[in-house]
Amino acid sequence: MKNQYDLLNGSSVDFDEYEEIELTASEKKRMKKRLKRDIKPARKKARPLIAAAVLLLAVTPVMMQNETVWASVARIGQQIELLMNKPEGSFSGYKKTVNETATDQGIQVKVNELMLDDGQVLLGLTISADEFRRTALGLNRDASIRPGELRVKIGNMSFFDSASSIREEPIKNKDGSWNYLYALKLTQADTDGDGEIDVEGYNVLDHIDPNKNYQVSAQFTNLDFEKNPSQTKSGNYRDSYGEIKGNWTVHTSVNGSKIIADTKVYPLNKEIPINEKGIEGVLSIKEVRVSPVSIKLHYTFTASKGNAQFGTQVGVAIKDQNGRNLSESGSGGGTDTVLEMDEEYQNDKDVTMLRFIPYVSDYENDSPKDLTSDAFNLKVNNK
Repeated sequence: MKNQYDLLNGSSVDFDEYEEIELTASEKKRMKKRLKRDIKPARKKARPLIAAAVLLLAVTPVMMQNETVWASVARIGQQIELLMNKPEGSFSGYKKTVNETATDQGIQVKVNELMLDDGQVLLGLTISADEFRRTALGLNRDASIRPGELRVKIGNMSFFDSASSIREEPIKNKDGSWNYLYALKLTQADTDGDGEIDVEGYNVLDHIDPNKNYQVSAQFTNLDFEKNPSQTKSGNYRDSYGEIKGNWTVHTSVNGSKIIADTKVYPLNKEIPINEKGIEGVLSIKEVRVSPVSIKLHYTFTASKGNAQFGTQVGVAIKDQNGRNLSESGSGGGTDTVLEMDEEYQNDKDVTMLRFIPYVSDYENDSPKDLTSDAFNLKVNNK
């Protein structure tokens, strides 16, 4: 089935461009610990949630050799591309430089860049606090202050309670601040301003006028941090983390004309009967959407026998024209009989063809099976 780390295949770096910096043993250990991506699924009220997430390694690990790290990592967070394994400046026509800072509780949240993509918004962030504030919080000496829940408003549309992901730079800045790439799905919307989600499965690009500039606000009402172990009394894992409540809101504007023009929607409307590993039903693959940033796939599985959520799982893998598995994250929900999934794949190569491969996976026995006889190809215009 899917190799989760093919994201790094074909990557190359010109090491002559970077200054070599030797790391101490403690710095090496801390960097390994920081190489992670946090993923939060959307919160659903009416039905159980299923979330599938694959670790997406940033460009930083590719730049390590002989236990050294290169100076360009300092630009992560201020260059969205570098955390998405893209050449610097490749999103210059889609992203916007913001450089606006919100301060509360003595903590600064700076939005460096913002980029609107198909179904999501991405923010390059820097979070900083002075030594006095860090001490008052009981902050672990090497721990970072991390962004919490994000609420985004675009024009009159508000987005929250949606799936989100955070990628953290492995090395903090010289001033002690940390850089992040925060992605929020724009799939659950409050369109009438009553503070409640009234639309799910929202495609934001389908509702934006390409000839219009929209006012945007990005608001964090909480930040998270890891406490100093000496100040953690109970020893309980949850007690090791704290929350800082406040209001960190940054305002800017966005125009979606270019990302709309360069996003292609391919209706698939495939109905594939499934009868494998004790589960039967129909896998319906609706469409695939290809933007310069991401490839998104929507499908459902309706079970006539077995449980659609637990036990044997039914899904779809995607490979490119070279047989390379596309790196993936996704979320969805459903009932015992109907599973609905939205998968996202990073569009980090020159993809000209997509190969869709249905699969079934028994997680308890770790025995996935690709249904290659039902696989099919799609040529895409990825420019």
